[in-house]
Amino acid sequence: MFKKLLLIFVLQLGMLFFGNTAQALSIKIGHNDTSYDGATAALFKVVFERSGYNVSEIKGDSDVLLSMLDRGEIDFYLSAWLPGRDAESFAAYQENLTLVTPLYENASSFFAVPRYIPQSIVTTIDDLSKPEVIERMNKTIVLDERDGALGKLTKHAFQTYSLTTSGYALMTMTPQDWDADLTRRLEEKIWFTVPMTKPHLLNLTKKFRFIKDPQEAFGGRDTAWLVANKKTQKKIASHIFEIISKMELSTKWVAEIDQMAYENDWPHYVAARVWMAAHPYTVEYWISSE
Repeated sequence: MFKKLLLIFVLQLGMLFFGNTAQALSIKIGHNDTSYDGATAALFKVVFERSGYNVSEIKGDSDVLLSMLDRGEIDFYLSAWLPGRDAESFAAYQENLTLVTPLYENASSFFAVPRYIPQSIVTTIDDLSKPEVIERMNKTIVLDERDGALGKLTKHAFQTYSLTTSGYALMTMTPQDWDADLTRRLEEKIWFTVPMTKPHLLNLTKKFRFIKDPQEAFGGRDTAWLVANKKTQKKIASHIFEIISKMELSTKWVAEIDQMAYENDWPHYVAARVWMAAHPYTVEYWISSE
């Protein structure tokens, strides 16, 4: 079955070459240094490379990358979360930028706790400061150091809910240490809270539940957009630009690619190709001329 899907995938991607002179132009994609943005970028890299373009990736914070996009130093940025998280950064450069396609909706950040913590005891962020919760909770909140945007929102939540006053502290870790620390805490059934982002792969584990944010310190739900410099469209074949304009995803799909890469120790590029092979009808819609 997998070989059949892979054959369909190869044939579909082969269609990308039809009518394209494979100009070997260079495309630069900028994205945040997170696993889920890496997964999303990999899908576009597959499409561009199969269409004859040389693709390079640049990782960084949204402010820096949007500034680079404005100056034409990169061609695309993913993903800008609008109308909330990245609104201020986007507004500063929007004169030279264009929103290409909504990558996925319901992008959000929040605090989550393991499901073994009773919901009757911890329902909202305010509950983290209740005496009976403080007594049991591990008050060191760990964060993957790659996710700068989530780090900023988490610091804002700390201030909004006076979590430092309640004894909580934020610690950033390398991805490997962060993953090992969460695994250990879950195995030992330690009470803790962790900042999370949808579409991170942790959302697929069903081991966590989000807790409510009545003061909206993390903001509301956003749409994650692929953003381009307005000059970018002129350097890309029109039918290729039409394809990427149709590449709408979902938080679940992005998390699936991220999870596939994590569980198999694959580069996101490989996981993206395998995922596309398993979703031939989606790929067919992307490359269709309708």
